[in-house]
Amino acid sequence: MEFENVKDAIQFMLELSEKGATMKTNGVDSTIDDYKEMYREALYSMCDLLGMQDLYLEEDKGAD
Repeated sequence: MEFENVKDAIQFMLELSEKGATMKTNGVDSTIDDYKEMYREALYSMCDLLGMQDLYLEEDKGAD
């Protein structure tokens, strides 16, 4: 998931976190893990837009 700008990414995250908001993944209600993945992808996109890829690239190094 990529965004045109940081504002769009933040808006997506705010909408995703609104009480009562539901999302579907492959036609099925999203799980907590699905929501976490959507948040993570939005954060990665914001890092890319801000030139801060090192924040998540460092995290990936520690996962090995």
